[in-house]
Amino acid sequence: MRIQWPKWALAYLFLADGTGFGLWAAHVPVFKQNLHLSNGALSRVLLSLVGGAIVTMPITGHLIAHFNSRTVVRVAALCYVVMLAFLAQANSFGLLVLFAGLYGGAKGALDVSVNAQAVAVEHHYGRSSTSLFQGCWSVGGLIGAGVTSLLLKHGMTLRFNLSAGAIILAATVLAMLPVLIVEQRKEHEAKARLVLPDAALLRLALIAFFGLFAEGAIGDWAAVYLRSNMGASLSLAAAGYATYAIAMASARFLGEWLTRRFEDRTILIGSGLLIALGFGCTLLSPSLAAAVVGLALTGMGVANIFPVIVTLAGRNKKMGTGPAISALSTIGYFGFLAGPPLIGWLAVVVGLQWALGMIVLAGVIVAAGPVILSMKKEGVEVKVC
Repeated sequence: MRIQWPKWALAYLFLADGTGFGLWAAHVPVFKQNLHLSNGALSRVLLSLVGGAIVTMPITGHLIAHFNSRTVVRVAALCYVVMLAFLAQANSFGLLVLFAGLYGGAKGALDVSVNAQAVAVEHHYGRSSTSLFQGCWSVGGLIGAGVTSLLLKHGMTLRFNLSAGAIILAATVLAMLPVLIVEQRKEHEAKARLVLPDAALLRLALIAFFGLFAEGAIGDWAAVYLRSNMGASLSLAAAGYATYAIAMASARFLGEWLTRRFEDRTILIGSGLLIALGFGCTLLSPSLAAAVVGLALTGMGVANIFPVIVTLAGRNKKMGTGPAISALSTIGYFGFLAGPPLIGWLAVVVGLQWALGMIVLAGVIVAAGPVILSMKKEGVEVKVC
C-alpha cells in the first residue's frame, strides 16, 4: 500500500499546531507568576491573542482563494513557530501583550489554512480524516503540556522551554511542507466566492461555538485554576492540563468508532453532559486528584463535538463543502479564542471559580442544542435531533 504522504504530513502539522499551543497553555501560569499578573491583566494578554487571530483569519481565507492552501500553510506554519520563539523573550507585560497578539495572528492563519488543506486532502483521497487530524492536534497539546511539566519540574526556565520548542518544531515542520497538495481548480474557485453561512450551518455553528468556547477556556485557565485556587505546584498544574489533553486525544481517536455506533445527536448530547458534569466536579471538588479526574471527563466531552459538526457541515450541498467548513471553522474558532479573555474579565468581578462556571454552562448548551435545533435531510440539513 502506498504511503499517503500528504495526509500524514498534514497530520503532523496538526500535531505541531497542538504542540505549540500546549507549550503556550502550560506556560500561562508561569507568565502570570513571573510577571506578577492579575487575572484582569492576564485577560488582556489573552484578548491580544484573540485580536491577532481575528485580524488574520479573514485575510487568510482571502489569500487561500487567490493562491492555494498549500502556499498559505507553508507561510503560516513558519510564522507560528517564529512567534512561539518571540513569546519566550517576553519579559514585561507590554511585550507579552504584543507577542501574544502576533502569536494569535499566526495561529489563526495556521488553523484556517490547515483546515482548508484538510478539505483538499479528504477530497483527494475520498475519505474523511477529520477525527485523525483533530486527534493529532490533541496529541500535540498533550506533548506540549507534558514536556512543559517535566521541564518545569527539573528547573528549566520558560525562555529555554519555548525557545527549544520553537526550534524543534521549525526543523520538523520544514520537512513536512514540501509534500502538501494543491487543491483541484474547481475547489479553489469555489473558495474565491464570498458565501454567507445559511441557516442550517448557523445552527451547527452555534453548537460548535460553545464546544470550542469550553475547549479554549480550559486550555488557558485550567492550569491557572489548579495553581491559584487548588494550590498545585507549577509542574502539577501543567500535569493536570496534560491529563485533560490525554483524555481528549484518546476520545478523538475513538471518534470514527463512536460515529459508526451512535447517532450524531447522541454523541453531541453525551459530549455536552460530560463537559458540564466533569468540569462541575473540577470546580466543586476540594481534592486536587478529584479536580484532575473532572478535567479528564471534560476532555472526553470536548473531544468529538467539532469533528462531528465538521462532518455534518461537509454535507452542505447548498454552500459546498469547502465554504461551509471554512465558515464553520471561523465561527467556532471565535468561540475558542473568545472564551479565555471573557473568563478573565468575569474572574475580576466574581472570582475565577465562579467565572469558570461558564464552561459548565457551555456544556449544558451543547447538550441542549441537538434537542432544540434540527436539520433536514437535504444538503447539510441532516437531522441532529
